[in-house]
Amino acid sequence: MIVKRFSGQTVEEALIRAKWELGDEAVLLSSGPAKDRWWKVWEKGYHVLAATDYPVSKNSRGTLDEPHSAHEVAAGQSQMVERIQTTQDERWDAVLKLLSQVDRKIDQAVPVAPGAGEWYDFLLERELPPEWARRLAQGVPSEGTKEIQQEALQRSAVEHLMIQPVLPLTRPQAVIVVIGPTGAGKTTTIAKLATYARLELGRSVLLVTTDTYRVAAVEQLKTFGGILDVPVAVANRPQDLPAIIREHSPEVVFVDTPGHSLSQPMQIRQSQSVMKYAHATDVLLCMPATASRSLFVKTAQTLAGDHAVSLCLTKVDEVLSPGTVLGALMDLQWPLAYIAHGQNVPEDIGPASADGLAQWLMRGGAYHG
Repeated sequence: MIVKRFSGQTVEEALIRAKWELGDEAVLLSSGPAKDRWWKVWEKGYHVLAATDYPVSKNSRGTLDEPHSAHEVAAGQSQMVERIQTTQDERWDAVLKLLSQVDRKIDQAVPVAPGAGEWYDFLLERELPPEWARRLAQGVPSEGTKEIQQEALQRSAVEHLMIQPVLPLTRPQAVIVVIGPTGAGKTTTIAKLATYARLELGRSVLLVTTDTYRVAAVEQLKTFGGILDVPVAVANRPQDLPAIIREHSPEVVFVDTPGHSLSQPMQIRQSQSVMKYAHATDVLLCMPATASRSLFVKTAQTLAGDHAVSLCLTKVDEVLSPGTVLGALMDLQWPLAYIAHGQNVPEDIGPASADGLAQWLMRGGAYHG
């Protein structure tokens, strides 16, 4: 392995020097302000430490190739910075995962406070993750009646659930892009919200689908559109969305997207481009309450990318033990706007409530709102 340090007046300049000498496969090990003795004290400099498993390429004269012009430097900059950034993101993910594991170990090492052990076991029976069960149980007073302790436990659960108001559908024009994994109930959720916007708020509505992959996906949305007497359009490409929205000039637009698994990064990026071209005012991420805690968190983070999203928890009626999904919500700390608990349109959806979720945790069984 070849490991070398490169300096420059900017980080980008140092990265380009590393690329030209070590090649495109160079891996960034560290970066920071340059501390070379030769560096002028009145100028700011930076260095990067890079490595490669491949031998350094040389030109016909036996010397290292160097960039010969600003154009060559600029041409190599974007690709190198993107590759370095990807490596850094992967390392940050690994570090954050390790820190999360350390936090869990610390939580497990701290004994449950006297009197809280019973409630800790109670939360474990509800399938709440051990670290969250321990954290919530620690807030239970050691003295007082069982009712007082139960109320304290419920308040502790409310404090760790992030809730936001429902989407502002009364703004001059609301464009809501609905995303989520396969089978999360995105189209049914759109039908419920579109019915509310059309019949309760009296808004003009446009339904747009970009899901040209799933069999009968377009027909399903057109069926809902026919019932509501609202137009339905098909966008074969994300770039078609601006023209479609301008043509209909609706007050509320719901954009349906295809569901994808974590093994389809290209399709996921395409769905994220839908948000860009639609000029989304809101992005609603539908996540099924039936998913495991780790899959819920990883899928949500992957699908949302860098976009701010509101959550809609779907398929809640299919869950009998609330701890797993509530643990995932506590892990994410993302705003939850809606809870969908059935297939009936538009009845089986409502605004999320931290008190309602906490009561569900205490009660167990099916969700009743």
